[in-house]
Amino acid sequence: MTISNSEPKKKEKSSEDQNPRKIRAQKLASYYLRRILHYLVILHGVMTVVFIIVLMVQDAPIQNVIEFYLYISIFAFIIYGAIFLGTYLLQKHEFAKIKRKPVSEEILEGKALQVYWYLFTHDKAGVREIQKALNLSSPGTVSYQLSKLKEAGILSKSEKEGKYYVSERLKQGVFKLYVRIGKWVVPRVSLYLILYVLGFILYLILAVSFGEQFLSNPASYLLLGFLILGTIILVFQTLSIRKINPLS
Repeated sequence: MTISNSEPKKKEKSSEDQNPRKIRAQKLASYYLRRILHYLVILHGVMTVVFIIVLMVQDAPIQNVIEFYLYISIFAFIIYGAIFLGTYLLQKHEFAKIKRKPVSEEILEGKALQVYWYLFTHDKAGVREIQKALNLSSPGTVSYQLSKLKEAGILSKSEKEGKYYVSERLKQGVFKLYVRIGKWVVPRVSLYLILYVLGFILYLILAVSFGEQFLSNPASYLLLGFLILGTIILVFQTLSIRKINPLS
């Protein structure tokens, strides 16, 4: 009888296990970039309000005011684009991981993940409603998953209505890419898309209100170019993120 001396091969560590400090630094940098973007948007909004007030008062030369705001806006949208690109590159490994597997095994998987996602994207729902929406085999299957999620502390049940709802919103995996606003669940990046849409609206208002005085400035076309480019990029990002969900 021979005894094999071969030892089981050790699993290769993933890039995350090999470089935990690098991953932590990337997450920290991504967080601060988002905070910078947040405050820049607020500052830009305040400057826009001041700009509109100045135009209404018209104490200063209009052309100078328009030109100043155009260059400030161009600079702002360049910074926005740079921050969007920076956060994407820093979180690229996370997006790839989410695409391969929507959420980590430690939290949810399989039917439990589908049930939680349905409740995450809806206000409240009962067993029959979830079964029909997810096309699951039986109410018992849904009840089991709901009980498991309720015991984990991330779902609660309304005793009055007999319906379940999310009591703790997860911020990991696919759920990190979405934000709930009232009854709507939208990709987080779409909030930045709104910023560009508002930029378009203001651009049209200025073009209609001041006509040749506004459009004769080359900076107006440069700003329009950044608005178009940023909008196209964010639309594609929004559409691609919408495809990343447990039901797709």
